[in-house]
This record gives sequence, C-alpha cells and structure tokens, in this order.
Amino acid sequence: MRKKWTSVIAVFGFIWLVLVFINIRSINDPVVNVNIKEETIKVEDFGKVKFNGAEADQDADSNRVDSRLAKVVDEDRASEHLEPQVSAEKIVSNQSFVVNPMVQKLVDDEERWGYDKVPEVNLTELSVMSGPEDIVEQQLGYKKYEFNALLSDRIGPRRKIPDSRHQLCTEQTYADVLPSASIIICYFNELPSVLIRMVNSIIDRTPKELVTEILLVDDQSDADKDAEPEVQNYAAEHWPSSKIRFLRTENNEGLIRAKMFGAKNSVGEVLVFLDSHCEVNENWLPPLLDRIRESPSKVVCPIIDIINSDTFQYVTSPVCTGGFNWALTFIWDYPPRSFFNDPVNYIKPLKSATMAGGLFAINRNFFYEIGQYDNGMDVWGAENVEISFRLWMCGGELEIIPCSRVGHIFRRRRPYGTGVDSMGKNSLRTALVWMDEYKEKFYEQRPYLRMKKDYGDISEMVSLREKLQCKSFQWYLENIYPKMLPGNSPTPDVVTQTTKVLSKFLIRLNGTTLCLTGETTSGRIVKGARVFLEPCRQGRREQTWRFTEKKELRPMGSSMLCLDSLKGLRLFKCHMQGAHQTWLTSSGKFFNAASGKCLTGRDEIASLAETEFCAISPQWVLDPIVTPQRT
Repeated sequence: MRKKWTSVIAVFGFIWLVLVFINIRSINDPVVNVNIKEETIKVEDFGKVKFNGAEADQDADSNRVDSRLAKVVDEDRASEHLEPQVSAEKIVSNQSFVVNPMVQKLVDDEERWGYDKVPEVNLTELSVMSGPEDIVEQQLGYKKYEFNALLSDRIGPRRKIPDSRHQLCTEQTYADVLPSASIIICYFNELPSVLIRMVNSIIDRTPKELVTEILLVDDQSDADKDAEPEVQNYAAEHWPSSKIRFLRTENNEGLIRAKMFGAKNSVGEVLVFLDSHCEVNENWLPPLLDRIRESPSKVVCPIIDIINSDTFQYVTSPVCTGGFNWALTFIWDYPPRSFFNDPVNYIKPLKSATMAGGLFAINRNFFYEIGQYDNGMDVWGAENVEISFRLWMCGGELEIIPCSRVGHIFRRRRPYGTGVDSMGKNSLRTALVWMDEYKEKFYEQRPYLRMKKDYGDISEMVSLREKLQCKSFQWYLENIYPKMLPGNSPTPDVVTQTTKVLSKFLIRLNGTTLCLTGETTSGRIVKGARVFLEPCRQGRREQTWRFTEKKELRPMGSSMLCLDSLKGLRLFKCHMQGAHQTWLTSSGKFFNAASGKCLTGRDEIASLAETEFCAISPQWVLDPIVTPQRT
C-alpha cells in the first residue's frame, strides 16, 4: 500500500513540475498565450459575439469578417487581463476582442470591398422628433451643415437606395478591360456620417478592380468640425487600406485648388471627381470609364439624382443636360418630349454645353493637356462653366451618361462663406478669357463687374488658349449651344411635372366639428396663406383637400399650393420635391418627415393649425366629399 501511494505522489509531483515549467515559459514568452477555442465566424452569424462572457448584439456592418479567413478567440475562455500586441493580434472591432495570430488570417482587403447586407432604412421612423432635445440637435445640424444632420446620423454608415437607371441600362455591357480610376473626394467641414456613407456607397456598388484608389482630401477643416478622426477610425476597421488614402492640404485652398491637389497626388488613368455629400447608384462607374476608353478626349458626367436635404429621400432626376445664362450661371436643360419617343434615347450619351462641376470623369493625361483648372480662380464658383467652354473650344467633348447615376444632397445654401465674391471674380475671368465679344452680354447681366480690376493675372490662361489653338466663342455658340445665339430664344426647356390626385376629403379634428381650412384673401387662397380650424361645411373649396400621389395636401381653392411645414404651417407653391410638403397618414395622424412632427390643432374656432410632437398630437378624421344630388 505504501508503494502504491508513493507512486501516486510521484505522478502528481511530476505533473506539478511540468505545469510550473510551462507557467515560467509563458511569463517570458513575448507572444500572448491564451486558451483558444477555434471557431469560424460566418458573416451571417456575426451579429452576435460574446465579449467577456456576455452575449452582445453587434452591428453586422461594423464587424464584417469573412468565414473563409477568420478564426477568432472565444473571449469568455480567454484571460480578461490580456494586453493587445500590435504585431501579434488583430483588433477587429471597437470592443477590442483579441484574435490569436496562430489561428487568425488577416482580413484581406478584398473582403472589405462590397457588402452583401446593405440595410433597408425606414426614413419615416428615423425622422420622428420625440422631444425638444431632438429639435435642438436638429437645428444645430442645419446650422452647421445646411441639411438634416440628425437624420443622417440616424441612417447610419450605409443604406439601400432605389436603382434609378432606366431598365435598358441593366442590359448594357462594357469592355472587359477599362481604364483604372482614382476617385477624388474633397471636403471641408463635412458631416462624418455623410462622408462615410458616401465611401461605403462606392465600395458597395463599384467593381473593385476598376478603382485604383479613393482619395479623401480634407481642405483644412475647422478643428471643431473636422470629420477626419471619426472617418479615419471607421476606415481602419472597415475600409481596404490599399484603396483608401487620406490627404490634407496645408492651407484652406477652396474647392478648386483642393481638386487640383487631389489630382496631383493621384495615380489612376482616369480622374473621377465627386462631391463629399453624395451616394453613388448601381454600376455607376463602368459607363463613364467605357466612354473615356473609346475617346480619351471625352469628359463625362453622371445624371445627378436628388437626395433631399431634409428627408434624405433619394429622388430620381429626369434625363437632362447642362447649359448657362449670360450671367454665367449654370442651368439645367431638358430634351423635348419627342426626344424620348425612341426609348434608346433614355440611355444614349448626350452632348452637354456645360457641366454642373461637382461630379465628372476625365482622362488624367487629357486633364493636364487641357490645362486642369484655372489656378487663378478662388474657392468655388464658375469653374464648371469655364472648363466646359475650354473643353469644347479646345478639342474636347462633354457628355452626360444616363446609365451612370449619382445622388447628391442639394443644400439651400452653403453652410460656410469666405466673405469674398469668388463667384464674381471667377466668372469675370471666364468672360475675359473665353467669351470674346460676347463678354458684353455678360456685363449686361453683371454691370458691377465691368469696373472690377482685382480678378488676378489671366495671361497664363490667354497663353493656354493660344497654345491649344482653341476655337472662337462664336463657334461654340453656333455648334454647341445655338439657343444662346442672338435672335434665338435663350429660354430653357421646361419639364412639366404633374401629379395624380388619389382622393379628396375634409380633414376634421377628431371628436369635433372643426375642419382644416385654408386662409382666404378676397375669396382666394394665396401663397403664404395660413391654415385654421373652422366649422366644417361640405362644398367649401378652402376646406376640401386633395391628396396626391406625391403625398401632398392641396386645397381645392388653389391647385398650385401645397400644405408646407417649412415656415410654420402655411400654403406655398408646390415644388414636387417632397420634404416639407410630404404628409404621411397613419392611425389618424398626419406626419411630416422633414419636420419630424405631426399636424395638430385645438378645439377652438379660428385657432391656427400647427405641427407638434406626434406622441401628443391629436387624431384627425377624413370625411368623404358629399356630392350634392341633382333634383
């Protein structure tokens, strides 16, 4: 018996010595030693990961790991005192869970391109203002960015948008080998969520082999509005480092010179300039590159769809081209209705006299051959018209490509200013260099610029025109934009927008006999009219409301006015762009997404109707219109 116990003790002693030896080795080992449970994490399972023994729901977007490449440590079995080693571990999320180097293959850049779970977002739900604090935050966002920054942040880093291309575009094919692209995005004081969603839209909807790089050029954003740290932190986790480059100008150069700075630091065969507050649509890049492949002297632009600055609704734009007026302001031109009798014209490249300027693609070599931008221009304004004149007059071509579409947030005004009339200076330089005798037309529209002398030195641009042997402005008008020739009508084509009326009703405050009523002046409803509650009466045109397919509320008393929440609750001209004129009905409430509030009123005759937080707003009843019977 004594020998038996001696043997048992010897065995346990040997095991104890081995464990001590292993423990000593682990203290001196530079590689972190953890208990590992190898587990393959699939993309569809990555919404739930355990941290420190607790299961946490994680945003699948912020933790995307491909199942072919990632094997991770199950942290509820790992030491909670481990310190990350840069050379040995991979930080996959901002919760910093550890991936052991022996089982982790680094997430390849290819696996950070494209995303198969772009979420649907409910803009109506995200727009709801729940209290005064939301209103304050929303107003601060408008003040900084001139769009609904609160809603943008709620939408998140990526979202689905409607495919706005014509059906025939989906049937088009392009060359197997296309030129490589450097996508240049310049920004100043941009909202991080907008910029992140912009880049994600490129990653989600662009063939990765076509994109050499995405250059994010920060034009010296203000310190308190700088998006760079937040965007860079997001980029470190989610974007392919081989594709994304961050650049920063030494001084605040303005948009024109910031673009030149980005172009100088790019390497792609084609330069693609995009504004920072955009979202690209499906397969937007191949149609642009294919056209440049066919002819390197072509400069091409996508159709610019509208992202509403209040509701972030993505709105399809009609096929249109660019023009200008004698003040050198860019305008949209629309083909005549007969142009679309042949459906092929919906997808054919269209010659354009000018471009909007923020979104276009150009062969890199041709960009420099043509003289890039006018370096003497300041900040922003008229550079798009100037380079358009130069392209056509000096051997290039400018086209709109209908099968390429990019959404753009159109703000009512710029959220920052320089105190300098850069538009005046830049347009004057354009007129003096390119318009020949037609610059008198420009002076007629802007007489105050005739005496302006501080427009800088234009000798370099004049020499460039001579060097390139550019044609006259008369030639440009005759061949490219004849509608501006003397004797021709400069009036742009107008696209008449109509909307279908879905129903007609009285809007009655629930539990009362008071109805929503448009204010009348001399028996007419006029622009800016307020809205009251008055006793309901069938047949009153100011109380009869038409609900349209655009979700507008139009009083029968005026077919051109819509209920609008922008400046209180008033009737303004219908603009067909939704936002403050869009009203959604649910459970007896009228909700306006742009304001995030609901229609409200009091049980008092002649009381004003207003908007209020939906949680405390009353219900309304839609009373059908009773048609008087003939006797």
